[in-house]
Amino acid sequence: MSDEFDLRSFTEDEEAFPFDEEDEDDFSVGEVSEAGGSLFLGMTPVERMFLSIFLFMNVAILGVALLLATNRI
Repeated sequence: MSDEFDLRSFTEDEEAFPFDEEDEDDFSVGEVSEAGGSLFLGMTPVERMFLSIFLFMNVAILGVALLLATNRI
């Protein structure tokens, strides 16, 4: 085997991991976005509204389907 395809030497190379853990620019829970509103789970209020609408519709559709399947409607 040649040395150029050795995986152990690849992990020791510092260029393989150019980012430090401190350099992350991700939003965390409770940070304030540029628009001034607070972010929860990295979502804007509009995104959270659509997510809650989709969740409600899924629960409503599954509930109606279950009621139809058990002949209670």
